[in-house]
Amino acid sequence: MVRAAAGLSAADQTWTAEDTWLLVVVGVSIAVVVLLISWARIHPFLALTVSALTVSLLAGESAQKAIVSFTTGLGRITGSVGVLIILGAVLGRILADSGGIEQVVGTLTRVVRPERLPWALTLVAALIGLPMFFEVGFVMLMPLVLQLARQTNYPVLRAGMPVVAGLATVHALVPPHPGPLIAIQAVHAPVGLTMLYGLLVAVPCAIVAGPLFTAYIWPRVPAHVPESATAAFTTGPHGAGAAGHGSSSGHGSGSGPGPGSGADDAGAAVPHRPPSLAVTVGTILLPIVLMTLKAVYDSVPKSRGTLYAVVEFLGTPMIALLVTVFVSLFTFGYSLGFSRRHVQASLAGSFAPVAGVIVIVGAGGGYSQALQDTGVDRAVTLAAGHLHISLLLLAWLIAALMRTIVGSGTIATITAAGIVGPLSHGLPPAEASLLALALGSGAAFAGHVNDAAFWMAKEYFGTTIGGTLRTWTVSHTLLSLTSLGCLLLLDIVV
Repeated sequence: MVRAAAGLSAADQTWTAEDTWLLVVVGVSIAVVVLLISWARIHPFLALTVSALTVSLLAGESAQKAIVSFTTGLGRITGSVGVLIILGAVLGRILADSGGIEQVVGTLTRVVRPERLPWALTLVAALIGLPMFFEVGFVMLMPLVLQLARQTNYPVLRAGMPVVAGLATVHALVPPHPGPLIAIQAVHAPVGLTMLYGLLVAVPCAIVAGPLFTAYIWPRVPAHVPESATAAFTTGPHGAGAAGHGSSSGHGSGSGPGPGSGADDAGAAVPHRPPSLAVTVGTILLPIVLMTLKAVYDSVPKSRGTLYAVVEFLGTPMIALLVTVFVSLFTFGYSLGFSRRHVQASLAGSFAPVAGVIVIVGAGGGYSQALQDTGVDRAVTLAAGHLHISLLLLAWLIAALMRTIVGSGTIATITAAGIVGPLSHGLPPAEASLLALALGSGAAFAGHVNDAAFWMAKEYFGTTIGGTLRTWTVSHTLLSLTSLGCLLLLDIVV
């Protein structure tokens, strides 16, 4: 089981006034983040930067040491996690531009009976959500949900809520999403093992928050999709995909074609066919397969020869995603008839939307480093010991609290990882993996009015604020609590 506190010598077990002050420093730093983001509406990068400097200075560090701590942490986390975020964004954009999303959704809606559609849509959203951010996947899939609701008279919540559940589940629990990657980095957990546990926990979470909750809630909450949304996203047989995907990339400079537009950067039509279902699914799952093979190979006794070196190399998250991106250039690009100019424009359009995420993650690394360098980990360790709760539950509670206060799951993970991460040294790989997933689980808790995606769902589904709280917020709460229960059960076993 994940222990209650990191190992301390007998001499270190005495609580001191300095420990009390360091816990106060942690509280002040969290308050700084919350006030700057929620009240002053300051960008999270600046809020986390100020908070990191606040931690160092209040703990008695010199100004120069405070700056070094922040920049060291920023560089470390950007170099390790930032690259993976970029590669995931590239893969997601190429997938969207090729028409692969429409292919998966279209195939399932043709072969699945209406009463089974929520289950199918949960699976589709989880699958498509593996290589892309929650908000991007949400905006990409919503036009297809609205098209389905309009063409078949299917209730929009009955189609939309499973999509929310599938996307949110993999976003919270499965690498290479930013939250799980940040948590893995902070607690020094193996990526492959964490991914296996994450996928195992994701199945019951997606079922509970998706089709089961949907069956209960959709008849009880009125949902009337605004005419503006219907007009924008269901104008023609391919209009939904084009419009919806264009919205998702609206942060970019417009240098590339809209996904599914079938036009290159000069505006000329680009003849192409959509990828087959098998090719689409195979490409999406390729990085997962490579990382899983590495995890399995690491767990089996063997000689460390050439085969091991190859599997170890290809299963490294950055290499697995890099290989998949190059494979996708052919499976989602050249082999479908897209020109090199079109593929290049699609690649160029994938970077701008994730720039904000990368700078926030980098600042979070600086904040985490500041907490470590000031010795906050010892104070938190002693406090956790006095509370008599495991690190797993402590991690979940801190992440859930930050998610409720700040609204951003990524920021909640960053903050909680900075506090809990230093306590994880010496944990066995399995326990470290569960601790990383507990951070992601807590960061999924109770998204509400301070979460930008909450308002996206309200507009797409045409619900009231109360109705969105009953659907969106409850769905995320169920996801978080179900995943916590599964992690506690796994903690007993491993």
